[in-house]
This record gives sequence, structure tokens and C-alpha cells, in this order.
Amino acid sequence: MDKENLNIGDIVTGKVNEDLESAFTGTVEKVYENSALVTITDFDAVDKANVSELNNKIVVNLKQLKAAKTK
Repeated sequence: MDKENLNIGDIVTGKVNEDLESAFTGTVEKVYENSALVTITDFDAVDKANVSELNNKIVVNLKQLKAAKTK
């Protein structure tokens, strides 16, 4: 995802193999040069302990984020 297309409050999906086993959905809290701070709002049950350990927040490389499909 391009930095220019990402705004605070956007809903995104992402996958971070280092910290979480499955993909997650979250809200962008802050945009950095090559990454974004995301508050995790929806995730797979297998990642519950890891999400809790991360305090429901994660910094993700912009290349690993996509805009979430809206219903």
C-alpha cells in the first residue's frame, strides 16, 4: 500500500509472519515513512495470546497492508 493512499482511521488488513500466524484487520493510528501503527480489531483465535501481548497494536510495513473490503 502506498503512503499517499493511507490515512489515519483507515481500516486495513495485513499479515505479519513474525508476530501473528494469520491475517488481521485493524485501524491505522499513525503513518510512518515505510510503515504504519495499526490497532488490531479482528484476528484469528490462534493469535489471541500474541495480540494480547502486543496490546492490540502492531507496526506493519506498508507493503504488507491492504485496504479492507467494506461491506
